[in-house]
Parts: sequence; structure tokens; C-alpha cells
Amino acid sequence: MSVAAAVLVTLLAQAPLPAEPLLPGYRLHLVVDESVEADDLRALAGSGAVLWLRTRSNTLKDSTLEALALFPEAYVQLRTPLKEEHIRQLRKAPRVGAWLEAQTLTGPGLHWLGPRRSAVELRGALDAELVRRLGALRPAWSLWTPGTSDISLEAWGTFAQLPGRKLLTWSGTLGPLCPELPWRGVLAMISLRVEEGAGEGTCGLGRRVIMKGFPEDVALVPLLRRGPATELELQVGPGEGELERARAWVRRLEEAVRGQRR
Repeated sequence: MSVAAAVLVTLLAQAPLPAEPLLPGYRLHLVVDESVEADDLRALAGSGAVLWLRTRSNTLKDSTLEALALFPEAYVQLRTPLKEEHIRQLRKAPRVGAWLEAQTLTGPGLHWLGPRRSAVELRGALDAELVRRLGALRPAWSLWTPGTSDISLEAWGTFAQLPGRKLLTWSGTLGPLCPELPWRGVLAMISLRVEEGAGEGTCGLGRRVIMKGFPEDVALVPLLRRGPATELELQVGPGEGELERARAWVRRLEEAVRGQRR
């Protein structure tokens, strides 16, 4: 850790009211089920919170949509077939995007999305037709979970050139591919999804770190050291305990941005 980062960590642990914010901002991805009450969702709408809402149907409650509208960025899971009324309901929350599976790109109703922001889950190989459809849709996020045989230099090049930001979920090692990865400017748009406590072997990619417990000041060290290259993710399960954990993370990160202590 650099001397500057060590000083910032010390300030975070000791200073009651720092003169300047300790973090310029943060990105906390919250994966939440639609069964969570609207009031509980509102409590998670921090300045750097990105909500990913898992759903069981394409129809949402008005109160849920009102809560989603409070987030600076949010995505709602939608399934094929997409209908006009599914997209029309999102007019109440213009910043909310559609979270889609790749097969939705070949299903009916995709045109109803129009220019609305989207995120697409990709699993397995990236074939030419899928890449063509992604180029036409131009999603804000391409979320790729490849199989063991799907990772190659050619596949890397294809993934790197997809539109928008890209997230790779991969449990293997990238070591042998590191020297062959695309140029630095393209890598800046790719993040590797890793578990909390994972090593630093990410080939210079950004990281989205899946946090497990309640926030501790030491968990902010990666943010202080790597800045915007590190983002956080919480899988928010059912129950009050899980919601309290999510609220604690939002509260702690907001305090760090504002330069306050609990």
C-alpha cells in the first residue's frame, strides 16, 4: 500500500470530522429481490448505489417503481416476451434500465425498449449472431459468464469490443492470458467479478468485489488504494438481517463520501 493510501486509512479510522471527504464517490451494486418492500428499497438509494432488481414477472408495483426512480442507476429483470405495457410502466422511472438474458435479444418485443438503458447476461460462447445483436442494442452493461472452453484470446478480443461496460464472472485464473489481453483503453471498460478476499491477479482489470459481511473500515482500503477501479457488490437475501447489512453498507459509504463518522 502506498504512503498516501495508508494515511487515508488512518484518517478513516481516527478522524472524527475530516476536513475533506475520504472518498470522492463509490459504486455499490445491490442485487435485491422484488419482494423487498418499497420503503426498504428507498433506504438503499445512496448516491453511488446501483440497484439490480430480480423479478418473477414483468409487472411491478407502482410503489416499487417509485422507489427505483430514486436510484441514480437501476436495472429491472425482464423476460421474453416483452410487451408494450412492460416498458410503459418504466416511464415512471426514466433512469431504470432493462436487465435481460441473451435469449431475449431474439424474442418478440425487444423494439419496445427503444433507447432505454439495458444490461445483458451472456453465458457461454460469444457467437457472431449474438455479437451482432449486442452491437445493435448497445447495452450499458454486458455481463459475461463463460465456460472453461469459452475463454481464448479471440473471445477476449470479441468481449472487449462489445458496447458499454463489461463484467466478467470467471472462477479460473487469467494468468496465462494477461500478456495477450487487449490494449489498456479497452481494459478500462472491463471489470472482473471476484469474491471478497481474492488476490490481486486480475491482469490490470477493474474489480467488482462481492462483500459478505457487515462493513468494516478495513474493507474500504481497496477503494482508497484503487479508486474507481474497484466497485462493490452485495447479494441482498430475504429477511431483516440482510436488509440491515445492505443499509449499513450504504450508510458507511455515504459517511465516507461526506467525511463523517458513525
